[in-house]
Amino acid sequence: MRNILYIMLDQLRHDALGFAGTFPVRTPHIDRLAAGGTTFTNAYCTNPLCTPARASLMTGCYSCDNGVYYNDQNWPESLATYPARLAANGYYTVQIGKTHFRPNRRVAGFQKLIVQDDYDEYLKRLGRYTPPLEGKVSDAGHINRDYPLEPTRLPLELYEPVFFTDRALHELDLIARRRECRVGENEPFLLQLSYMQPHTPCDPPEPYFSLYDPDDLPPPVRDEREPARFPRQLRRFYEIWRQLDEERAHRTRAQYLGCVTLLDEQIGRVIAKLEELELMDNTLIVFTSDHGDHLSDHYLQQKGFFYDCSAKVPLILSGPELPGGATVAANVSHIDLFPTLMEYSSLAMPRYRGPDGRFIYPDVHESDAESLLPLLRGEEAPHTDRVIVSENAALGHRIMLKQGHTKVNYYINADGRDEIERYDLVADPGEIDNQGDGLTVDDLSGEMRTTLDSVRARAARHAGGHYFFQDKIRPMFT
Repeated sequence: MRNILYIMLDQLRHDALGFAGTFPVRTPHIDRLAAGGTTFTNAYCTNPLCTPARASLMTGCYSCDNGVYYNDQNWPESLATYPARLAANGYYTVQIGKTHFRPNRRVAGFQKLIVQDDYDEYLKRLGRYTPPLEGKVSDAGHINRDYPLEPTRLPLELYEPVFFTDRALHELDLIARRRECRVGENEPFLLQLSYMQPHTPCDPPEPYFSLYDPDDLPPPVRDEREPARFPRQLRRFYEIWRQLDEERAHRTRAQYLGCVTLLDEQIGRVIAKLEELELMDNTLIVFTSDHGDHLSDHYLQQKGFFYDCSAKVPLILSGPELPGGATVAANVSHIDLFPTLMEYSSLAMPRYRGPDGRFIYPDVHESDAESLLPLLRGEEAPHTDRVIVSENAALGHRIMLKQGHTKVNYYINADGRDEIERYDLVADPGEIDNQGDGLTVDDLSGEMRTTLDSVRARAARHAGGHYFFQDKIRPMFT
C-alpha cells in the first residue's frame, strides 16, 4: 500500500512557480516534483475562499452539496472525509499545519493534529508570541496588517513554515521507525502538511523579504475599462482594495514570491527526509493550494472571484507508477482528489461507466468528483465535455462554470438583475474581453445550462442557514 504526502499551500497562484514561467521565482524543489510527476494545467478550486475550499478538498463535494460557504462556518458532522476513509483502512493519518476546520479542533479523520494553536503555544513559551488584532478591523487597518512594509521580527528558525516543517520531519522519523511503510509493506501513512503561506501578510524573514525586486516583475494583468466593466459584486470588493496604494501593492508581489521560495526550500527538506528514510519509492506526493491570489491583477487582491489568478490552482501528482514530466490539460476539480486517493490506495471498487460515460464509484459517497487516475495513465478521459464548478458567497452568491476553454461566471444579485461574464481562455487568457455582457441564463446551452440549474437548486437547500462574520450571525448568500 502506498504512503501519501499531501502538501498544500495557502493562496498560492497556479503560475507563481518557477516552471510555470510567469514570474522570475526560484522553486527548484517544486519544479523537481513537476519534472518527476504530472502537472494538471487546468485544475480549479471549488470555492476561492479558505474554509469552503478545504471542506470540498476533504469531502470530495462542491459547496452546494456540503453547504460550507464561509470561513466561520462549521462543517456538518455527517461529512465523510478521505482521511477518515484511509484511517478506517489501516492508514496512519497526521495533519500538520493549517487546517481551517470548523470547529478548530475537529479531527476530520486525522489521528494526530499539530496545528496553529501548537505553534502559538511554542512562541508563548519562548516569549515571542504576538497576539492578533481583536475585533473588527477597518479597511485601512486590514491593509496595514496584511500588507506590511517590513519583514517579520521572528528569525527564520522560528518562522511558522519552518516550525511545521520541523514537526513534519520529526513525524516522518517516528513513522519510519514504528511502521512498515516502505515498498512491499502494509502500514502506510497519510501525512498532510499544510502551510499558511504565501497568504498575507507576506512578511518572510530576510533574505526572502527582499529576495525579489518589484521592478523585475511583470506588470499586473489589467484592462483600462476596469473597474467600470466589473459586475456589481466585484465592484464592492474593488472599493476596498483601491485603498491599497500602487507602490505597496507592487512591493507585496515581490514579498509574496520571496515567501514562495522560502516554502519551496521547506518542501525540499521534506523530500530529502523521504529519500533519507527510503520512503520516496513508496510515496505519492500531492502538491496543491486551496486557491490563488489576484496579486493586483484586475486591480484586485487576495481571492474570492473566478479569474484564473484566484480560482485556478497548481496541482502536481508524483509517485510510484505515475508518469514523469507529463501535463494534463483537461479541466479538473479539487473534488477529484478524493476518488483519486481512494483508487490509488486500492480502496475503490473497479471502475464502471454509467450511461453518461462517467465513472461510477459505488463505495465513494455521491458527488460530481471523478478519479484522475485514468488521465494520469494516459487513458481517454471518461467525460470529455465535463463542466466543473466553483462557487463563492461573500457579498452575494456567484457560480463559475468551466467547460473546454470557455468560462462563464454567473452573479446572482438580490434585485434579480443577474450578471454574466464569459471568456474564451484560449483567445483571451488574461480574461479581459468579457463576451457575456447582455447574456441571460437562456443564452447558455447544453450542459452548462443544466449544470447551472443543478448547482442553483442544490445551493438553495442551504439558503435558510446562517453563519458567523466578525462575531455577528448573518444569513447565507447576502
